[in-house]
Amino acid sequence: MTAPSTTGLDERLAAVLCYSVWWVTGGLFLILERQHRTVRFHAAQSLVLFGAISVMLLALGAVSALALMLSSQVYQLVRAMGDLLWAGAAVIWLVLVLRAWRGDVWRVPLVAALADHVVERTSS
Repeated sequence: MTAPSTTGLDERLAAVLCYSVWWVTGGLFLILERQHRTVRFHAAQSLVLFGAISVMLLALGAVSALALMLSSQVYQLVRAMGDLLWAGAAVIWLVLVLRAWRGDVWRVPLVAALADHVVERTSS
């Protein structure tokens, strides 16, 4: 049995919920959870990782709209890049959710250090 978070939820459930709606629930749990370091890390990692992926997907969408006006080949290439990013994000999301449910903390390379920094800066 894991310790409950300050939100009253079990630590594993809170960690899973941090990833459930990508950066949205990550940001929400970062605000709501004030003390439980593991839950705050999952929240910050979700916010950083899926926030960055969302920005990249938005940028690729804008570029594909412009590419559609210029060249169908460029449009297809940009669209394929967006599809690959989306598929990769879905796999990472699934791994994060499953590992959080098991009580593991997977530190995503390049993202975990920034998530640690976010946790430290937002701690009360």
